[in-house]
Amino acid sequence: MKIALVTTLPSLIENQRIKEEVLALGYEFELIDFSQFGFYIDDEEVDVDGVDIKADIVIVRGIFNAIKPTSIIINNLRKQGTKVFDNNLVEHKYSIDKISDLLKLALSKIPIPKTFYTRDFSEYFQAASKIGYPVVVKSVRAGKGFAVFKLDSEEALKEFVDNQISEEKEAKSFLMQEFIDYEHDLRCLVIGEDVFTMKRIPGEGEFRANFSLGGSVELFDLSSEDRKLASEALNTVDMSVGGVDILISKDGKHYILEVNHTAGFVGMEKATGKNIAKIWVANAIKNAK
Repeated sequence: MKIALVTTLPSLIENQRIKEEVLALGYEFELIDFSQFGFYIDDEEVDVDGVDIKADIVIVRGIFNAIKPTSIIINNLRKQGTKVFDNNLVEHKYSIDKISDLLKLALSKIPIPKTFYTRDFSEYFQAASKIGYPVVVKSVRAGKGFAVFKLDSEEALKEFVDNQISEEKEAKSFLMQEFIDYEHDLRCLVIGEDVFTMKRIPGEGEFRANFSLGGSVELFDLSSEDRKLASEALNTVDMSVGGVDILISKDGKHYILEVNHTAGFVGMEKATGKNIAKIWVANAIKNAK
């Protein structure tokens, strides 16, 4: 059996781990790089990046550009009888869209921090006063803790807004949330029925606890209530695999911060000591359709 992994982020370490586990099962493996997506059409034949996708199972992971045309390719593969695991990418048409995910969560009564979104920077100041400082402003399409800003005062917010305007960035590219003074910052990795959890610990002088930003991680014993909350959050955004970030505040409240569609699992392997990649691959094969 041959398994192909389609991605626009070929350098991710998770891709190497997926390859290792596919080969360990005795299957063939091919990584297909769509980062420079292009095609050539001649006499009704379509050549996509010079790649002829021939595989028994196609896994789609980490598609961050050319999502719509990639979805067309994936749908065509399914029509031809190829089994695909895409974690609902074809339906979503996005890999990072915090606005859409937060709306889904809020409308399903999943607890999230106070959140404000607008297309006009001039509305930020009234919103920040309503939420209360400090506020957190983050990109709606960046992940791994990048483009996240903690602003402690109106002066800091004004400086941030002025900088974005001078760089010709638009308000629609950001959202504002209340800052949660947390006791625990948790990353739950949900793979089907399995839930793995690590506590993320920020480096000195840093409020972001992302492993990708140099934060440390340790195993965390998740309560049954939070396990249910993480699974509900993932189901709400129509995925079977993903990372769910939970903040437990110092006053005991529990919030879903966001859901990550392409959650890394190398940090989770370090925290748990388990072969997460093997579980991930097994789930993908089982649920390919």
